[in-house]
Amino acid sequence: MSRAKINARLRTLMELARNSLPKRHIVAVTALGVTAAIVNQGAAQAADPGITDTEISIGMFGPMSGPLTAFGIDPIQGGKTWYDEVNKKGGIHGRTIKVQVEDDKCSQNEAVSVVKKLISVDKVFLINGGGCTPAVAAVQELIGREKVPLLLGVASGDPVLFPPQRYIFGGFGATQRATGATMIEFVVKHLGAKRIALIAHDDDYGKASVDIAQNTAKRLGVEIVATERIARDLTDLTAPLLRIRGAAPDVIVSGAYPAPAALIAQKYGEFGMTNIPLVSATQGVPTPAVFAKNVGNLDALKNFYFQWVLLDLVDEGLQKKWLDLYKQYYPNRTPGPFMFAGLPSAMTMTAALEKAGRNVTRESFIDAIETLDLKLDLFPDNIVLSKNRHDANRSTFFIKFDGKSMQRLPEVYRWNGQD
Repeated sequence: MSRAKINARLRTLMELARNSLPKRHIVAVTALGVTAAIVNQGAAQAADPGITDTEISIGMFGPMSGPLTAFGIDPIQGGKTWYDEVNKKGGIHGRTIKVQVEDDKCSQNEAVSVVKKLISVDKVFLINGGGCTPAVAAVQELIGREKVPLLLGVASGDPVLFPPQRYIFGGFGATQRATGATMIEFVVKHLGAKRIALIAHDDDYGKASVDIAQNTAKRLGVEIVATERIARDLTDLTAPLLRIRGAAPDVIVSGAYPAPAALIAQKYGEFGMTNIPLVSATQGVPTPAVFAKNVGNLDALKNFYFQWVLLDLVDEGLQKKWLDLYKQYYPNRTPGPFMFAGLPSAMTMTAALEKAGRNVTRESFIDAIETLDLKLDLFPDNIVLSKNRHDANRSTFFIKFDGKSMQRLPEVYRWNGQD
């Protein structure tokens, strides 16, 4: 029963008692009512776990070990850099931020285990983390049951954010729906594509990307002439690229991860397909210089574009600002590009805490974050969240990359929230 209903019932019982009991009994009933009211008031004033007069405890998790640490170490340290800066300036409404970090290894089982620990043992107030969508998807039920707000880090998969769940927010790096839709918008509007070939992985991430790409193509009146679904660990892409070549597309769109994305570009160059633009989704080119080295053939990149979300790659001043700040806290580490991806969720977290005020609870934090329209220097568009929208960023832009130099194209492409 809710606290409001308990109070109402107590008031009703006390009124009945006053009207029907002898006077000597009314005193006892009234005393009982006062006691109940005092107990109830104490319960109302009790803080959620993880928050005191001087401190807010935040849990962070991601792959701090194993093969996918690029999605964990740097993003988490990027987020911690922001929290340390906030603490340096006095914290939030007089409270400093305490961070507890756990390693989920991008494993579903590990993610459930470490999130349980953060909630039950460390008793954090909020959670900010998750580098891999499958791992985050595994903790959805736990987060909803425990009612602990979670702001995703690098992970931004559709299964976690659609439909919106009250306690989970993310998509700072754009969801599959946003990246898939804006990829098709770009190749149609900028490259004039009418016949598009898609290549994506055979996992849930790839399926979501293909689905939104096909829907967007249909809306724009263009044709998907080939769709190749490949395993993430596939090392020979001869057959898929030959089938794509046989379909005679005028643009090839790749939603592959870094290693297969480089193999796609290799085969594309080897098969003499470079007269056809090749466009990669953002996850395929996390570090352009490394990508070009892995392709190993600059001729294969003469008609190559890739999608990006954050402005760090194309704004040297912005990049220097954040790298210099990071180096203040981690002087012995040179971060990878995903450090920047750890900043937006941490910045959004503190903005919502500020907005919720000194008497913040988990529920009032949710109410505050669902009204944010936040300008961050890392994005071309604002971060927008609402009751019906928990995916923070729907905008991407594109970079032409020849293996040596990058040219940002000026247009920003925005998913319409449909398709």
